[in-house]
Amino acid sequence: MKYYWLNYSINKKEVGVFPQCIDTENIEEIQEFGLGYYEKIDKNFTLPKPHIRNSAKLSNLLSVTAIDSSVFKVFDDSILGFLKDFNINHYQTWKLEVEYKGIIIDKYNLFHLCFPTWNIIDFSKSIFKIKDINSNMLNKKTYQNAIEYQTDWKKLIWKGSVISFDTLYLNFSLMDLDLIRIIGIDSFGIGYYVSEKLKIAVEKEQFTGFAFQEIEEMDRRITAIY
Repeated sequence: MKYYWLNYSINKKEVGVFPQCIDTENIEEIQEFGLGYYEKIDKNFTLPKPHIRNSAKLSNLLSVTAIDSSVFKVFDDSILGFLKDFNINHYQTWKLEVEYKGIIIDKYNLFHLCFPTWNIIDFSKSIFKIKDINSNMLNKKTYQNAIEYQTDWKKLIWKGSVISFDTLYLNFSLMDLDLIRIIGIDSFGIGYYVSEKLKIAVEKEQFTGFAFQEIEEMDRRITAIY
């Protein structure tokens, strides 16, 4: 089954202006480093309160600059009901207060897919480059699995070093989930991915705010295997 990277629509006829929300209240806790990156969120935290720009249009998927889109999405109620018909692993939702032209809109939800999907990354084929704090290349290496990669990543980040991919292989051939999330590999490649089945259904329902991108088109260093 083919997969696509889930992005935000920039079509002004659909969303009015992009991004739709620039100003957001209560952003301190939602921007806490590591919140929701790798696991379910068990602690209570102050929910953000996005302010939709006056020139924006309401959409089913809302673009909010203060919320990390690789970890969270802001869906309206109709999307939450729609997703129940698809194969999706554990997720969490919180009802948000969203302000638009001085009125509180109560149909939006903070959505969090609890666990990233590591098993689609073929670490044995992917090549990663390690740079120091000044972006000087230190070396290139491969990893055998996600545990080995994450262990090295945690060690290096405390030293100020950075791991990014030189080539990345994503193997979707055994995947049957309709919505997955990838985190911790690079600024490119992270985020939410949808199955072709879910993409087609979203387009058929004419939900707004969504954009889908071919994986190789988002970054030529990425190879998708189906």
